[in-house]
Amino acid sequence: MNLPEGLPTLTAGAHDADAGEACVMEYVSVLAGEPWSDRPECTHPVLAHEARTANDLASDADRHRLVPLVGRLFGTGDDSVELRTRLRLAQAAQVLRLVEPTARVSVQGYADHTRLLLASHDVDALDAAAHAREVAAAWDVARSAPLHWGDLDPAHAEHHRTASRVMAFAAGPDLTAPEAWSLATLAAAHRVAAGECRADCGDGEARARRMVRELGELIDVYDEVTGRVADAVAPRDAAALAARL
Repeated sequence: MNLPEGLPTLTAGAHDADAGEACVMEYVSVLAGEPWSDRPECTHPVLAHEARTANDLASDADRHRLVPLVGRLFGTGDDSVELRTRLRLAQAAQVLRLVEPTARVSVQGYADHTRLLLASHDVDALDAAAHAREVAAAWDVARSAPLHWGDLDPAHAEHHRTASRVMAFAAGPDLTAPEAWSLATLAAAHRVAAGECRADCGDGEARARRMVRELGELIDVYDEVTGRVADAVAPRDAAALAARL
């Protein structure tokens, strides 16, 4: 990686190009040679969103943890139904990892149905009525899957409830059936976690540290689906970049 001179300081939030500060995705845009943006074309929107969120939640002392992923975020601009579906299923699995195994059972069936739709050669042959039924069923699950209640801190529980509402809203009628079901699976996972999560998602800095690891896993999914072989950031380059942050 060629590191340009005069790199800005890595901080939370979005910034103007001449502000002397940048979020991690603005760094990616600079290092990729794209116009200044926190939504560069070289990075898949799901990955970019997770990177921005981790960047903004992280403490100043922890934000450098994102540096080794910068090089892997380049060149992730491909997109497909399979990719979007697999990324959402991976996110659901990450949420379910935070709850007891017995609490995961209700969501596993949704994930299995999504995978069957994705693997089936008949998905593209679904007639309009069958497709509409699948999407409507997914949307219903996203909105009405059982919401668990427990003794979580209110901010922690609200994080998962909010995330479930966001995914339910995204599971709209214009999606393919596998995409809709993957979002429904993710929404249902958050609805379980709202009462059962064993992590500390209400603590933004703690959540950011976990998100860095999870972002690496999502990039792994991207590479698996697309067959991409990415150039990792060399330790020397990572150290040099981190030193400038």
